[in-house]
Amino acid sequence: MSTYTVFPFKSSGVAPSVYWIEQGDDVLAAAEGLRLLADHQSAVRVTVWRGEALVFSGPSAECAAWLSSEPQRRSDCPAISHPDQLCSTDCGRLRLDVG
Repeated sequence: MSTYTVFPFKSSGVAPSVYWIEQGDDVLAAAEGLRLLADHQSAVRVTVWRGEALVFSGPSAECAAWLSSEPQRRSDCPAISHPDQLCSTDCGRLRLDVG
């Protein structure tokens, strides 16, 4: 078992919560990170770290569905093209949510 740190991020780039979880491997940790992300209505992205190594970075199910609905959206998303980047308020999906 390894200890992982999970950060669910809001579109502003702020991670208001942090979780430490114990999992057997990176895949299980990523799956748990996505479950934790789903519990945060205002969060749009999650990162999962094993020590200083980024093992997973992904969008919420809502953002992923929106990005997948039109192919060019995925190529414009900095968080998809660069796993260490966060969602951006320049993303059309996030413009709908930024208040």
